[in-house]
Amino acid sequence: MIKIIFDADIILEALMNRNDFGEEVSKLLDRTHPLIQMHITDIGWQKIYAYASRLRNNKIAEVVVDWLQEKIKICPVDQTILQQARSLPLKDFESAVELICASYEELDAIVTHNLDDFAEAPGKYRVWSVAELWVRANLESQLQAVRYS
Repeated sequence: MIKIIFDADIILEALMNRNDFGEEVSKLLDRTHPLIQMHITDIGWQKIYAYASRLRNNKIAEVVVDWLQEKIKICPVDQTILQQARSLPLKDFESAVELICASYEELDAIVTHNLDDFAEAPGKYRVWSVAELWVRANLESQLQAVRYS
């Protein structure tokens, strides 16, 4: 199982059908890979809800949020996480919060389309693009198939 935290902006890109990221993320969300467990910060979750609620009406936002909740686990952000994020050398605070949440939840990687936001990240965390996540998940699937054949 690959446990990852998603940058909320990736999901927003998919919801808003923006640029090249949307198709890959939509595919990932539509047919959740069995070896991927997705997480997002509760602050990222609120951000997604805020944008989704402005699409047409609150009913659509609720449907979108309910659908996403079936696929994504939410990482709570508390004062301790915020304090630790403040001490990280990352330029983007939201990225620092994601990094601390990944540490608390013992996740394998962070998935973002802004890899540079994590350039100064200390420690062992892997930072992947969505394409890199797909490669990793497909390799894991092949490895599982070999193990059980």
